[in-house]
Amino acid sequence: MRLAAAEDLTLSPDEPPYDLAFANRVGALDGRHPTTGIHARARIRAALAPGAPLYVDGVRTTP
Repeated sequence: MRLAAAEDLTLSPDEPPYDLAFANRVGALDGRHPTTGIHARARIRAALAPGAPLYVDGVRTTP
């Protein structure tokens, strides 16, 4: 489990990609801060295994 600001998320060199990401009330991902959301989704995408889902407020979405 990892708790981090989505726009700052980076994996450690020895850390494997995640199989799942879940965000609840994250303004960068729910549309409240769209510019930050672009950066956050890129960071999340880089930290996830291929095909791994991202859930934002309980709804599956594309990282």
